[in-house]
Amino acid sequence: MAFRPPDPSVSRRARTAAKWAIAVGITGFALKFSGWMLTGSDAVFSDALESVVNIVASLGAYFALRYADRPPDEQHPYGHGGIEFVSALFEGVLVAVAGLVILTHCAESMMRGIAPIEQIDLGLVLVAASAVLNGVAGYALLRVGRSIGSAALIGDGKHLLSDLWTTFAVIGGLIAVWFTGLAWIDTAVAVSVGVLLIVVGTRLAISGLSSILGEQDAEDHRKIVTVLERHKGAQTASICSFASVRHRHQGRMHFIDMHLRVPKSMSVAASHDIASLIEHEVLATVGEGTATAHMEPCGDAKCARCCAALSELTRPVNGALEI
Repeated sequence: MAFRPPDPSVSRRARTAAKWAIAVGITGFALKFSGWMLTGSDAVFSDALESVVNIVASLGAYFALRYADRPPDEQHPYGHGGIEFVSALFEGVLVAVAGLVILTHCAESMMRGIAPIEQIDLGLVLVAASAVLNGVAGYALLRVGRSIGSAALIGDGKHLLSDLWTTFAVIGGLIAVWFTGLAWIDTAVAVSVGVLLIVVGTRLAISGLSSILGEQDAEDHRKIVTVLERHKGAQTASICSFASVRHRHQGRMHFIDMHLRVPKSMSVAASHDIASLIEHEVLATVGEGTATAHMEPCGDAKCARCCAALSELTRPVNGALEI
């Protein structure tokens, strides 16, 4: 079994990114709330409400990352990284609920009569400034989250980028109202934002729930199989085949086990060396965690590697048969 411990510098990097996300969320909300107060726009209200979700979600991600850094204990032998998936699920639910609140607000606005939009120019400046902030922060969070395998940061980054697209829609709606004077366009944009948030939130929640239930990551599986295929096709002594490759991860920590088949004639020491080599290579590819290789004798009578090993074992030495 090979073990690659968590890197403290990675944990610090993750927490720093989460702190910046909180600061960006608060600043973005202040800008959008000011824009809503100036314009009275339903679309800007919907964008401001999503920023509230950004703040709550970023706070959740930060505390999830702190909890995830706790070392394994008797009750949690696999560590506490699973809290990141709970954070992603929570964020998805928040986003979807925000979408429902926006749709409710729009329905009330239409029933009481859509009010004219005021000071659109100032509102556009404030909303555009928030879009720049969210775009930079969302891209940075997604990049950091993917590089360290943090579900909490990835979820937060996706949320901020989805917020960016909704903000673009809001800006487009305000410009359309400015030029046409048709206030209903603003409400229509708000409705579309609400629907989009419900879709994005539902996807985030499903992704978080799937991870909690232990769904294997397709990219991690591809990386692991690539390492195993390389050893299977190696010219030097290595594995005949592999099977039952299973893996899951708790936050950044990966837990991998696999069955590797080697020639029956291979010594225990040699097979152990091969197992250790492959375990370390797999962890070097996917990241921090534990990899365990279960070694089995190959039972394929037509296996080329087994035939070569047997031929080497029975090769005549100085006229005598080596056994």
